[in-house]
Parts: sequence; structure tokens; C-alpha cells
Amino acid sequence: MPHSSNDSRFLPGPHAPLIGMPVVVPLRDLVDSALNTVIERAAAEARLAAGTLGRCGDYALVGARVLSVLLDRPYVAVAGGEIIDCGGGRYIVLFPSRKARRHARKLSDLKDYHCWIQAEHGLPQGGTRLEQVDFTVRHNRQVAGVFGVPYLAADQDYLWEWQDVIVPVPAEVRLQLSANGNGGDWMWCDAVCMRLLHKYAQEHETLLQQLTADVLNQLADMIDARSAPGTLLCGKLRTVRQVADSAIGRLASRPA
Repeated sequence: MPHSSNDSRFLPGPHAPLIGMPVVVPLRDLVDSALNTVIERAAAEARLAAGTLGRCGDYALVGARVLSVLLDRPYVAVAGGEIIDCGGGRYIVLFPSRKARRHARKLSDLKDYHCWIQAEHGLPQGGTRLEQVDFTVRHNRQVAGVFGVPYLAADQDYLWEWQDVIVPVPAEVRLQLSANGNGGDWMWCDAVCMRLLHKYAQEHETLLQQLTADVLNQLADMIDARSAPGTLLCGKLRTVRQVADSAIGRLASRPA
């Protein structure tokens, strides 16, 4: 899986992770809220008709960079297909057709693709464990509405889980949906989607850097507002702001 689509190395890594593993739910909520606030603001400023719907690439690319900084390990943006469980025995498959993938020259040429974040963690006994993060689960109800499918599942803002504890897609459902290449997973990587996501990241590098810095600053503001002096979160506030300021400084020093 290509790591270059994340390319979080433009931000200096801290000597120790700002957030430890496993990330507790209150911190997950803060990271999700900071990222969503920044992406929604950017979509509003760009006057996107659909808002943040369909911006899973931005969520994944920026989110991967933010998590790489906070946890001091490589998180990568991944692109491919997805099965959405709408509840009541109804499912939606998001995966571009073979023809669409063959002729697409840029990410916006594709429809029905999905992007999320992954990280491989080494285990003490050897081997690795895959972590999956998807900050766009909040859009599932809207996606179902676009497809005209009733959405009866519980609303969630994000998915942040070990892959091996996520219940696989039922075999009978996979056969009915004829989703290619997923092997029982709800999300699966596709080489063409990955190539186009990488190209998108290269073409929008400056914007992605700015959004990453904005998310880190937004997160620092949230930590500042919710933590008391002397607490663990408050102790990390200055470091988060320094990382964000460093990113902004690098942007300002780039040649025009």
C-alpha cells in the first residue's frame, strides 16, 4: 500500500507521541470534531454545493497527516470501495465501475469511490495489527438519501477501530451485492483509486498542508477549552500549537 499519499513528513515529528495508544474516546471525539470543523469550514468557503459530502479524500488525507503527527507513527490515506450497512437488510456498494476506473484521469472523474485511513501497528509477539479510521461515517445517511435507500442504522460520526474486531460482511450479503475484491471487509483498497488519490494529493499539497495546520490549531483550541490547568491534556496544548505553527511557517517560507 503506497505511503506517499499521506506524506505527513512535512510536519516535524515530536520526540514522543502527543497522544498515546490506545486513543481514548474523549480524545477521538476531539480529533474528529476538529477535523470535521475545518473541512466543513473549507467547503463553505469554497461554496461547494454538496458541502462536505463526497469529500472523503480530503478527510482521509488531512486526517492521516494529523494522526501521524499526534501519534508519531505513519497513518496513510486509502482509496477504494465500501459497503454501507443502511439497516433493515439494506446495503449500498460504493465502488467505481471497471470502465470508470480504466478511463479516469483524476479523482473527480470517479464516482462512488471511498477513502479512509489505516495504520499498521507492530505487536510485541510479532506480526502487525491493522487500525482503521473513517471520519466520514457521519455522511452515511446522506449517501443513502442520494441512492434513495431508507437509512435505518444508528447514526455515527466516525469509525475508529481495529480491523480484526469489526464484524465481517455476511457471506450471503457479499454474494448478493457482487462487490469485487473486498474479501469480507466493509472497505477495500483499489490500485487505480490509490493512484488517483496520490495524484490529487500532489496537486493540492499546499491546501492539504494548510488544512492540516488548521486542524491542529483547532484541536489545540478545543483542548484549551476543555482541560483544566495541570491536567494531561493541558500539558500537551503547547506542543500541539508548536507543531501547527511550524507547519504554517513552512507554508510561508515556500517559494511562490
